[in-house]
Amino acid sequence: MRLFWRLLPAGLLAYLLFLAVSFPAQRGALLLQQQVDGLVLQTVTGTLFSGRAGRLELQGIDLGPVSWAFRPAALLTGRLEYRLDLTGPLITGSTYAGAGLGGRVYGRELDAVLRPDPLVNHLSPLPVQTAGRVKLRVEEFRVVDGFPRSLNGQLDWTDASILDPIKLELGDVALVLDSVGDALTGQISNQGATGLSGEFSLTPAHDYRLDLDLVPGPDTPADIVDMLAGFAEVRPGGVYRISDAGRF
Repeated sequence: MRLFWRLLPAGLLAYLLFLAVSFPAQRGALLLQQQVDGLVLQTVTGTLFSGRAGRLELQGIDLGPVSWAFRPAALLTGRLEYRLDLTGPLITGSTYAGAGLGGRVYGRELDAVLRPDPLVNHLSPLPVQTAGRVKLRVEEFRVVDGFPRSLNGQLDWTDASILDPIKLELGDVALVLDSVGDALTGQISNQGATGLSGEFSLTPAHDYRLDLDLVPGPDTPADIVDMLAGFAEVRPGGVYRISDAGRF
């Protein structure tokens, strides 16, 4: 009997590995899309052990191809975990995602480089052309009802600039990500001739609020300053406050 209980964990591990190797990825993708709101996987090939989707879409953002590889060692700590590699035109990078005891879905060590244009235009009411390099690093997060919780990380936009409809050099912009209650929050700051600071918040119901303080630099064209005065709140010290709120 003691031998049986000793061999039981190894037998369960072997059985789970067999399921991962043989279970078709297409069936797994259908189940996953039913559980995660706004998730779309297309052209799925392979198995749960190792596979690829030709297109990953999340909340309307096309993230391009994604491949995954099962990490059997995580089973020893009661977790079902995968390494994900993203190779799309919008985002290139990797992360680990899985589920722990009780079905807790999590992600960790997200390290990626993004193109700023698609991300900015997903949030902007007007078409915007940008330049620069965006790097995202997230240490860990949980996913509850399709929304990230307990998230901490940082987004760095190096040599940030807006090219159209206005030309504005922003320098190096940093966005520190955190979770306050159920909401995802961010603190914005920069190092550059044009001062930029502020904060945003996003709730699980997709309600958002954005407050930005912009201080034009000495080389900012006068027509841009005049334009800012037309829609932003002018504050003491040459600060232009831009506020917006709504629902995605």
